[in-house]
Amino acid sequence: MNNLLIALGVALAVASSPSDAALSKKAIRKIVNKEITKRAPALRVVGPIGPQGPIGPAGPVGVKGSLGSPGIEMYAHVLENGTVVPEHSYGITQGHLELRGNRYCFTGLPYVNVGQVTMDVFESTGNKTAKFSRRNATDCEIFVQIFDGANRLTTGGFYLMLY
Repeated sequence: MNNLLIALGVALAVASSPSDAALSKKAIRKIVNKEITKRAPALRVVGPIGPQGPIGPAGPVGVKGSLGSPGIEMYAHVLENGTVVPEHSYGITQGHLELRGNRYCFTGLPYVNVGQVTMDVFESTGNKTAKFSRRNATDCEIFVQIFDGANRLTTGGFYLMLY
């Protein structure tokens, strides 16, 4: 820092006349930038990490969204044999699902706006796709159908999310 001040003082002394003022500003800027560039690596040294501060207070509890909210209301992980995996599911239990042939039929659930079904690639084999439908049949409020690569009905594991 002292060398920077000395360089600045020398540059000011060189610019003694008012006519040299424009030149002296340019010279001063050049000297100062050179000193800053020269000293920059030493300025980047990171010091030790200080102790962690206390945990702050908990925020306010949020409100549940309306039917138009994009949040997931219920979800389920369903195995190929029609078993609902409880530790990977919320709001949908085994009591809501019945495997009828190749159709996974869900009943007793509240009305939902949107549903999304995704194949469980670890539980299913082959090139399969899943289709979600709601309230299109009198015996199923919501159902999922799985199709193989030849577009034939089959079974497979999947994840169902209801919004």
